[in-house]
Amino acid sequence: MKKTVILSVLVAFFVVSNGCSIKAIALNSVGDALSGGGTVFTSDNDPDLVKESLPFALKMYESVLDGVPDHKGLILSTAKAFTMYGYAFLQMEADNIDKKDYEKAKYLRERAQKLYIRGRDYALKGLELNHPGFNELLKKDVKAALLLTNKEDVSLLYWAGSSWVAALTTDKGNIQLVIDSTVGAALVGRVLELDETYDDGSAHDFYISWEGSRSESMGGSEKRAREHFKKALEINKGKKAGTYLSLAAISQSKQDVNEFRELLKKALEIDVDKNPENRLANIIYQRRAKYMLENIDEFFLIDEPTDSK
Repeated sequence: MKKTVILSVLVAFFVVSNGCSIKAIALNSVGDALSGGGTVFTSDNDPDLVKESLPFALKMYESVLDGVPDHKGLILSTAKAFTMYGYAFLQMEADNIDKKDYEKAKYLRERAQKLYIRGRDYALKGLELNHPGFNELLKKDVKAALLLTNKEDVSLLYWAGSSWVAALTTDKGNIQLVIDSTVGAALVGRVLELDETYDDGSAHDFYISWEGSRSESMGGSEKRAREHFKKALEINKGKKAGTYLSLAAISQSKQDVNEFRELLKKALEIDVDKNPENRLANIIYQRRAKYMLENIDEFFLIDEPTDSK
């Protein structure tokens, strides 16, 4: 964590007893420092360090928000942090141990789901602050609610939608989450309309999985998924390992082991230091890609893997 953030926190606690107005000023200062933390986590090269640090940061974010509940920057940072922690350090671990320790994997997914929902709710709160009445309208008329949003809402739309759909992936038998996931997808779809280049094309990455994970009878489309893959690569210049893993999931569903290997190898070839703002995510995705290649029999119904050259 940056020195300025730590200093702000110390100042806030030092003056907290000196009156409500001073407390509010101090907490707003902390909120500004925390929400403007830049790439202090995302550029880190040690996922385990971040995994151990983030729980403290999450509770700090919530503690400060308790004092300044309408701090928009901190609301967004909190939404992002809960969602990222749930995925990178809970759900991905669950995926890795699923066949070895099902009960622990189930427990991790249950935790991840709670964090996704919390992240979603923070992002929706941010959208409500920007557009009073947004959340109530969203329940009645999704299209009308989305028309209220503009380019300034892109980050909140992306994190609200992606965390909402991520919650479904932890429990696909949850009918309410299945129904609500279409709303989450619509929020991310609005990002494509407003700024498809947001976060190096993350909305296109989302739609690779969204389109590819559903059958045509459910509204999915492998063709559209691959179109999103091409668009994502065009925007991020092939520097995001997650893009390749998203399409690899489709390769697995088709049992196309050669494409699967090719995509994972491309993910592993990325130099994480050439894209420092995404260094942490790339390292985490490369760990996953390595695991998938080393345990390919878990993903394919084959006795002998085809030539890996």
